[in-house]
Amino acid sequence: MKGSKPRKGIYLLPSFFSLTNLFFGFISILLTFHGKYSQAALWIIFAAIMDGMDGIVARATGSPSDFGIELDSLSDAVSFGTSTSVLLYFWGLKILETPGVFFSFIFLTAGILRLARYNVRTRVQSDRRRYQGLTVPSAAIFMASLVFFLRSPLESRTLAIGLAVLTILVSSCMVSTFPYRNFLKVRKSHKINIKTALFLALSFAGIIFYTRPFLLVFFGLNVLSGPTVALFRALKKALKKKPETKEILS
Repeated sequence: MKGSKPRKGIYLLPSFFSLTNLFFGFISILLTFHGKYSQAALWIIFAAIMDGMDGIVARATGSPSDFGIELDSLSDAVSFGTSTSVLLYFWGLKILETPGVFFSFIFLTAGILRLARYNVRTRVQSDRRRYQGLTVPSAAIFMASLVFFLRSPLESRTLAIGLAVLTILVSSCMVSTFPYRNFLKVRKSHKINIKTALFLALSFAGIIFYTRPFLLVFFGLNVLSGPTVALFRALKKALKKKPETKEILS
C-alpha cells in the first residue's frame, strides 16, 4: 500500500551486514595477535565486502536510517580503523618501537576523523557520486592488500620507515578534500555499457587468477585517483585563467 511504513524486518538486513562487518574486523584483530598477518589482512577485505553490502541493501530496500548510519560507522571504526592500525603495527611498524605506535595511531586517528566528517555530511544532501577524501574501507583494503601481497612481516627498519611514510600518505588522503568516485552508487535506471561490462569481466578475472597483485594494484590506483583528479582540475582551472590574464595585460 502506498504510504505504508516499511516492515521492521527490512531494517535488520543492513544491520546484519554491518554486524557481520564488525565480526570480521574482530576476527582480523585476533588473528593479528596470533601472528597470522596474511589471514588478518584477508578478513579486513571480507569486512569491506560486508560494509559495501549493507549500504546497497539499505538503499535497495528503502531502509536507510540514522541508526544504520551510526552502526555502520562504529563497525567501520573497529573493522577498518582499529584492525588495520593494529595489523600495521605488528606486521611492519613494531620494529620502529615507539615511533611505530605513533604511525599506526595516525592511521586510526585519520580513519575516525574521516568517519566523523562523513556522518556529519550525510545529514545534508550531497553528491553521492563522489566522496570527499579517501574512504576508510578503501584505505584499509589498500593497506591490507599490501600485507596480503608481501605476507611475511617486515624485518628491515628501512622497509618499516617506508611503511610509516606510506601510512602517513594514505592517512592524509582520508582527511583530505580530494574527490573519490563512489563505485557503489546504485542507480535504478543505470544501464551497464560495453566498457563497464569489460571492466567488470577483467576485474573478476584478476581477482580469481591474480588475487594478491590485483588487489594491491587496483586499490593502489584508487588511492592515487583522488590526488590525480584534484591535480588535473587545478591545472585545468589554471589554464582557463591564462587567456583572461593575457587579455587584461593587452
